Amino acid sequence: MHPIPIMPQPSNQEIKEQDQHPLVFDASVLRHQLHIPSQFIWPDEEKACLDEPELQVPFIDLGGFLSGDPLAAAEASRLVGEACQKHGFFLVVNHGIQQQLISDAHLYMDHFFALPLSHKQRAQRMPGEHCGYASSFTGRFSSKLPWKETLSFQYSARNNSPTLVKDYLCDKMGKEFHQFG
Repeated sequence: MHPIPIMPQPSNQEIKEQDQHPLVFDASVLRHQLHIPSQFIWPDEEKACLDEPELQVPFIDLGGFLSGDPLAAAEASRLVGEACQKHGFFLVVNHGIQQQLISDAHLYMDHFFALPLSHKQRAQRMPGEHCGYASSFTGRFSSKLPWKETLSFQYSARNNSPTLVKDYLCDKMGKEFHQFG
């Protein structure tokens, strides 16, 4: 595992400034509040039902696909299409990605999302862009806000794609994010 970079910590002034801004989704602040801002509260009729059956997550096994078996590739493709139409998501297994890389990615993401909002916003996704940080879409909606943050990147099969994430993070967040990328 690669060493986790030391993430800059906010100053007391930055924390005060965050507290004085209008509604912004900041999980690090909101999780300590006793009252949820009304914009994040959904009407009862739109809340998830507690008695709904648990959704069975579809598993897509890429083992045969990666071995070059054309029948397995066709079946994996069919299952992905079915999962996307029926559920909108799926879980990929036997994908060939090393477990250590996955664990490192999770660890880096945990560290990124634990950063103060002002630091995460250095990677703010701009209108029309597909990469970057976004939180709760408070700029697009005024009520029924999702309680979420995202850090999105697009994949490209171009030759420079292996460095897209690293280059983006280093450019937006600083060179200390090289290993994260």
